[in-house]
Amino acid sequence: MTHRIVIVGGGAGGLELATSLGKTLGKKGTASVTLVDANLTHIWKPLLHEVAAGSLNSYEDELNYVAQAKWNHFQFQLGRMTGLDRASRQIHL
Repeated sequence: MTHRIVIVGGGAGGLELATSLGKTLGKKGTASVTLVDANLTHIWKPLLHEVAAGSLNSYEDELNYVAQAKWNHFQFQLGRMTGLDRASRQIHL
């Protein structure tokens, strides 16, 4: 592995980026892609109004980060970013 890519936040954009990079760079082994999020799942937010109205169960549209990582060649780390050390190129959880 020549590159390590860390994506903090598994919202729609973060998850899409991790999936895309995992399918290309992660699958080929040219980079290690890691997604960090404080939750184990992502709720597809365009449907939140239906959840609030009680017409949709939020668990039906949750995406499990661990499963997504396995299927799309990236790693998932449960945690919340608390700091960044630019000199050592590391994040703190």
